[in-house]
Amino acid sequence: MTDLIIHKHEDYIEEDLAYYFSSKRDINNQIRPNTDIYSLTPNSQHFNVDFSDGKIGNLFFPIAPYSIERIYIGISYPLFANNWGEAFLRFLMTRVNAKGCVILPVYPEMQASEKNLWSRSMLENCFISRSRWKGISNIWAENDGVMSLRIGRKFPAEIKSTGAYFFEEVGNTILRRSLTSSSPATPQQVSLLNLGHKYLSASNTYSIAEQIIQDYFGRKRAVTLCEIGNSDGLIAIECLLSNYINVKQAVSFNADNQEITDIDELSNRYYSEISGRFVTIKTSVLDTLNLLENYDIICFSNATLTCPDTYQFNDLLANALAKLSPSGILIVYEENALSLEVSQLLDTSNNIRYYSSLVASPLEDNQTISHYSLAIERELLAENRDRRSVFRVIQK
Repeated sequence: MTDLIIHKHEDYIEEDLAYYFSSKRDINNQIRPNTDIYSLTPNSQHFNVDFSDGKIGNLFFPIAPYSIERIYIGISYPLFANNWGEAFLRFLMTRVNAKGCVILPVYPEMQASEKNLWSRSMLENCFISRSRWKGISNIWAENDGVMSLRIGRKFPAEIKSTGAYFFEEVGNTILRRSLTSSSPATPQQVSLLNLGHKYLSASNTYSIAEQIIQDYFGRKRAVTLCEIGNSDGLIAIECLLSNYINVKQAVSFNADNQEITDIDELSNRYYSEISGRFVTIKTSVLDTLNLLENYDIICFSNATLTCPDTYQFNDLLANALAKLSPSGILIVYEENALSLEVSQLLDTSNNIRYYSSLVASPLEDNQTISHYSLAIERELLAENRDRRSVFRVIQK
């Protein structure tokens, strides 16, 4: 029996395992992992995975379909309740065998809604089977804070998402053989690691931005979006594919000089969904801003990488604010923290709100955001005190 568990980073392994080995989660011995459970993280440099080597494997290693008994999602791993998260869970269901399951933490309804994390009702909405079909359900309630996905009578429908594209395209036999052919990192392994991190980073930014869009515009209002940063269109495309918001037009600045992300291939896969609604600009940020007369949402994510000069970046922010439609919003996020000058400039705005980069929740002074992971909870407190790496939202 092979059990896998996915962590945010190796620093969280002990707490993630303790959650599932706890008797509170497994009173009836339903989901307790095997003691030889194998850990996966996005940052691991170990690609030559055989699930019995006692090491920490890389999450992007292409697992053979229907080969695993149980896959656990660690409480540290940021898995949001949206298109991307749904696509990832469905992909994991194709990796477990007929009697296997995917086991994940779920939050009480109100807490889950506040953080855009998974609750029981969200899982049932996305992976319906119990109330509408006879036979085995896809959703099984285990114990407090834990549920599992199993292959029921009807397999969940395909999810249109950049996450589905990434995991399905890399999960092929040829690539798997090339990764296990030698211990040292090969160019293919480095490329896979870089590409995987790009998709995961974009998915996290998208998930927070999606919640912000819902909070300001709701789920049904049609909006236009401009994305500027280093995701090369992944955020914009995911917004167009999302069933949780209604983005009618998205424009993206593509600065991928290394051509890591093949946006043309991704666009071709979802041509019928995004054709005529997605435009990518490669010339300049100003050309991107000026493509449409105005935008409801302009998102700067890690944009200082494309414009490292502080004064020039401040001018871009001013141009972006001018291009917003009435009541439009500017979202600014820098994974490695904004410069003090830029953050101070933005913080003087009258209509500014802050959102966590760890969970999709607004930040308030002296507010404590609860989390199953005590380590993540401490990070949330530190993030709220510092606020250099949070999402800043300015409404016009």
